[in-house]
Amino acid sequence: MPNNTIGSSSTLIDYQPEIILLEDGVEEYPLVQEILSRLPSEIPRKKFQDISTLTEQMRSSQHDVFGEGKKRLALSRFKGSFLKKCPGISPGMVCCNYYVVNLAKNCIYDCSYCFLQDFLGNNPMQVAYVNVEDLLGELEEVFKQYPDRNFRVGTGELTDSLALDATIPYTAYLLPFFNQQTNAVLELKTKSDQVANLLNHSDPTNIIVSWSLNPQTIIDLEEKGTPSLAQRLESARACIDKGYRVGFHFDPIILIPGWEEAYRQLIDILFDSLPIAKVEWVSLGSFRYRPSLKHIIKNRHPETRLFTSEHLPGKDGKFRYLRPLRNHAYETIRGYLKSRSEELSVYLCMETREIWEGVTGKTPRSDKKLDQFFDL
Repeated sequence: MPNNTIGSSSTLIDYQPEIILLEDGVEEYPLVQEILSRLPSEIPRKKFQDISTLTEQMRSSQHDVFGEGKKRLALSRFKGSFLKKCPGISPGMVCCNYYVVNLAKNCIYDCSYCFLQDFLGNNPMQVAYVNVEDLLGELEEVFKQYPDRNFRVGTGELTDSLALDATIPYTAYLLPFFNQQTNAVLELKTKSDQVANLLNHSDPTNIIVSWSLNPQTIIDLEEKGTPSLAQRLESARACIDKGYRVGFHFDPIILIPGWEEAYRQLIDILFDSLPIAKVEWVSLGSFRYRPSLKHIIKNRHPETRLFTSEHLPGKDGKFRYLRPLRNHAYETIRGYLKSRSEELSVYLCMETREIWEGVTGKTPRSDKKLDQFFDL
């Protein structure tokens, strides 16, 4: 049974790539000059013309392509449309009207449950797209085209939104832009404590910073290289003090032996550490995975406790805990949260309407605070 201390996480990653890969012509972008100025000059740099060709060349000789890819930083242009509807939308699942912008691929952290191990399993690089000006132009056009629609935009789908912000300062571009919007907010979803650029920015308008949280015992075992629970909450407090809106994601909830007490202690620590009235929401989501990911997890993380319970496929093809287990977990954890604050908005991520109504007794649109984000 976990004790009632926050503890410390595994060794944190001070990111310095082994090599910097530069697409021809990217040096003209201000962001590239900023990135290069922040990394040691002795790190080797290599030019390339086509990222698809480079990817094929680099993946062929690697045993752990995904893991090794974290050590190489490729700076490239993104040539498609940046803004997309959340691809997490699945058959039978409630949608929270989320949009994503993918400015980077791969993540310096190495969480055992991460779907990127499968989705980006053959990607041998940490890719950062540097044509941010194109992104901002696209967003401005879309937001103006739909003035009556509320856009909640996140950057944390294929990477952690802030883990590399000290090296690749996307927030220096994104924050001033979203500060000026009337129908859009930016959510920076993270496990990191890299909030220095946020604290140095003068305006928190339209910015939500959200942290993925788990009990420290799970962080130690399943979230390698990430800041501890204490460090995440300290960063959240600093952002609250600066005026930022914050949220938390208990996702994925992992049902280890003694999980009820572990999550109760997590909630006590959260409420004792922060002014909970300043928290926009807490989301709950259970561990879920596509069948192809299980073998990868077991190979890359043999010590994992993710598969100690039975899982079955849902309508979307993803495996989840049995429905009674999920119901019990959501009801228990939501009950802990509501016992500390009845006003706190709690929503479920990637779950069915039946689970929603069974756990909360209402549909998502019954919550006025979240209503602006749900489009059913």
